[in-house]
Amino acid sequence: MLGGRFIPGLAALALAGSMAKKKKWKSNEVLPTHDWFFVLWIIGVITILGVISFLPALALGPIIEHMIMTGGVVS
Repeated sequence: MLGGRFIPGLAALALAGSMAKKKKWKSNEVLPTHDWFFVLWIIGVITILGVISFLPALALGPIIEHMIMTGGVVS
């Protein structure tokens, strides 16, 4: 039981320690945030997450309406 509790914590600390020793990158070379591509990327990600969030509810509406209409009998 102690292993299940402390091994993940020690693994996370080891991972953090190894990442702290790595060479740092210049932040402006990774992804420029002042470019139009970044703006389009953010808008696309927000749109995709919104669609993924609301699509299940929109898809279940007609299914539930059909179940109510037929009295729960699926033929």
